[in-house]
Amino acid sequence: MKEYINSLTDENAYETGIAGRFVFPYQLQEISKGLSISAGYRLLKQTPFGNTFTKDMAIATIVNENLGKGRFTDMITVSFTATENIGNAFGPLSIEVEDTYIKLDRDLEHFLQFVDEFIGKQNVLVFVTSNHGTAQMPGYLADLKVPVGNFNANNATSLLRSYLNALYGNGEWITGYYAGQIYLNADLIEKSKLNIEEIRNTIAQFIVQFTGVSSAMTATELQKYEYVDGYRKKMQNNYYPRRSGDVFINLYPGWTERSQWTTAHNSGYVYDSKVPLIWYGWKIKHETILRPVDMTDVASTISTILNIMPPNAATGTIIEELIK
Repeated sequence: MKEYINSLTDENAYETGIAGRFVFPYQLQEISKGLSISAGYRLLKQTPFGNTFTKDMAIATIVNENLGKGRFTDMITVSFTATENIGNAFGPLSIEVEDTYIKLDRDLEHFLQFVDEFIGKQNVLVFVTSNHGTAQMPGYLADLKVPVGNFNANNATSLLRSYLNALYGNGEWITGYYAGQIYLNADLIEKSKLNIEEIRNTIAQFIVQFTGVSSAMTATELQKYEYVDGYRKKMQNNYYPRRSGDVFINLYPGWTERSQWTTAHNSGYVYDSKVPLIWYGWKIKHETILRPVDMTDVASTISTILNIMPPNAATGTIIEELIK
């Protein structure tokens, strides 16, 4: 344990853990006793070994599909999702997360060495990034007197249902809640000859009264107005009429939804949305870009480097430092 110097102590009050265990070492054979084979394998998603198997699968795919050896450009995407699961269960300051990234660094080293030997660095373009960051553990911050907490979505939606029943009569006005989004029963609202826009506004005004809620936006606002920056812009970018809810909840910085996990990562704040972006290989010079870039810039940049048309839905700009 002495090599883990950037973490909290192994045993602390903030971790969810694996199967009720949150202190090294983790005996996976013991933890998996009584589980089905498939359930036992699912434990890999919460250990660094899940990343290692993913790396090995990627190497096997490149070899068996002979990627990078033909006339046309091949592309493979590799997602090391065990890091997310471990972070959710133990938090970003845990020994488990530090251990995971030490092992992931070795996995990436092995993978890039293989790529160099099998295809050649001059024939490969690699970019490494993340789909999100994460929030610090609310319990840990609260102990440091930082004003954070957990938003109880179940309690909030339960009270909201009672409120809507009092206003509009008994009915299943809410069909669901997911990731800060409230979904309304559009069919019932239409049959009741009510105005869905007014109900959305009523819900937004009600929900902002809950502790931890910074603001609430309606689907009507996201459709009607164009936001240029801040969390409103990010929420608008995430809005899709066929999938999204009717009211969007934005929590205060540091707040997360109460769940089975230690922490979460579904806000528009910097700690969730600012991630690294590293390029390596073909045509890439040694350089550090300090200005912010957007993840949507990746597709446009790769298309330019390959001298092909960008995807039809591409909205990003070219990272000019990479094509000088």
